[in-house]
Amino acid sequence: MSEAQLDQSTAPSAVVSKGLAWLSRQFALAGGLIMMALAIMQVVSIIGRSAAGMAVQGDYELVEMGLAMAVFLFLPECYLRQGHVVVDLFTAHCRQSTIRFLEGVGDLLFLVVSAVLVWRLTLAGIESRDYWEQSMILGLPHWWMYAIGVVCCAVMAMCAMDQLYLRARRLFK
Repeated sequence: MSEAQLDQSTAPSAVVSKGLAWLSRQFALAGGLIMMALAIMQVVSIIGRSAAGMAVQGDYELVEMGLAMAVFLFLPECYLRQGHVVVDLFTAHCRQSTIRFLEGVGDLLFLVVSAVLVWRLTLAGIESRDYWEQSMILGLPHWWMYAIGVVCCAVMAMCAMDQLYLRARRLFK
């Protein structure tokens, strides 16, 4: 391996990018496991309800909270893989430089939206904890969902900062 390749693979920006990619992948895997557990629980609840007249207690609450967690956990990985919806009707015939510029604007918007979500979810979570908001049947606190949302949106904001940094570095190279 040449010295230039060694410098690029061990540069702090490469380590940060790899770390964020690894973390977002672990979050997505956790979200997938939650979704799988919810599906199994729902099947057990439906079979129990129809066969024995008994359902899983609080299954609707668990599905609601589990899906909220899973969606937040998927966000950073979806952003890094550029899995968000893109409407290229207007940009299909644009030059590559225009598309790169618009992708940079999109990264900046993701950073701003993620930062606003972190701020607002933090305030909402604190308020939820202060007022002891909880689910009706199981009594699970709602602030847990806000805490997970804050962490996931913060990771998404860090991913957006990393992408902006990499774009700027390529631009000024």
